[in-house]
Amino acid sequence: MNMPDDHQYSIMQRVLDGTLTVDSTDEFKEILKIYPDDPLLQRKYADLLLEQSQLDEAMAAFHRASQLFIDQGMNLQAIVAKILQWSIRKPTHEEGQQYQRLLSQKGAQQTPLQRFWANMSYAELVTIMLRLVRVRLSTGNQIACVDEPVNDIYFVVSGTLAETISPECQMEATKAGVETEPMLLGPNDIFGNIFPLNQPTLSYTNVVAVTEVELVRIDKTVLHSACLKFPNIANLLLEIYKPENVNKCDRAWQTVRRSIRFGVPTKVEITVPAGQGAEADPLHTGIAVDLSLGGVCVDLGSPSDMPAQDLIKGRSVQLVLDLLNEVATVDLTGKIVWHREQKTDKGATVLIGIRFDAMNATDRELLAEYCSGSIGEQNLLWSLWDSLVKPDNPGTQNGR
Repeated sequence: MNMPDDHQYSIMQRVLDGTLTVDSTDEFKEILKIYPDDPLLQRKYADLLLEQSQLDEAMAAFHRASQLFIDQGMNLQAIVAKILQWSIRKPTHEEGQQYQRLLSQKGAQQTPLQRFWANMSYAELVTIMLRLVRVRLSTGNQIACVDEPVNDIYFVVSGTLAETISPECQMEATKAGVETEPMLLGPNDIFGNIFPLNQPTLSYTNVVAVTEVELVRIDKTVLHSACLKFPNIANLLLEIYKPENVNKCDRAWQTVRRSIRFGVPTKVEITVPAGQGAEADPLHTGIAVDLSLGGVCVDLGSPSDMPAQDLIKGRSVQLVLDLLNEVATVDLTGKIVWHREQKTDKGATVLIGIRFDAMNATDRELLAEYCSGSIGEQNLLWSLWDSLVKPDNPGTQNGR
């Protein structure tokens, strides 16, 4: 495969974070040629086609995005893409049943929220999908306020929000010597104090959009009716809810632990130090397809691009990991522990496994934060949050 250059990485990143708008479908197709299997880009392409009323093409793009999201374990995002596809043309019952079977058989089930979407029957899934309402909000919009009635449950499709506890809870924490800060909510998180469903409830927290966000919500009374008809829906929801935490100061919904960076490739530059049989220090660029604190698997592209005796098993190498932001790169050393060619639909590609040498505390912390999806993103989000809670933003309250 042809490896994306720095300019292509930059374009891809800017399209995903919304700082670059691509209005030409032809230009977007060129980007998709570089990243054909990225569900986030495919979804953005489908949105563009829909905006331009290219309905047949949009249906196909939403369908592909939904399939790619399922492959990535992103069941909620897959369902939203499918809702958008079906909003263009109503599906047949057979198409709906096929999709439910696909989600049930191939949809990820590692977390309670993944199981919520994957373990519903066809009738249950259709009931929920028909009642989900998409919401898009810009930075600074407040969705929930402490002590105001809660009428909806929200699922985060994309973007980041900050959830803060009430002033009373802040005072209790301060008395106990506990430091409080906002809880950042991201894709696949849930908010909305809806239980018990058959009684009025108030919000225990403030929720503010830190970035542009896409949410789906369902009305509490509608959800109650659905749960009465289909008790399994309520049971699946209660797997995610922690009623023992409902003391107004602890979060009742489980918060997603982000350990996988969907849709954001990590660029790796590899050099071979002199003195290992190499005449020079050849530079290789690849993509980390599996990254952890112990090592990395790197996709180096076509075997035809690789020198015959380069990057063999047992060779020591130097690596530069590009975190795709302006915060940092990480320089590491390691040893190649395996090397193989793998056949793909587009031909063979070279994969190597590198075990990292011992790293210093700073690099280890940077890499740990990056693997959990926090480096760069967290710094950016906290800076955005700080700007939101300044005095000239009277609609926003500080908190946890």
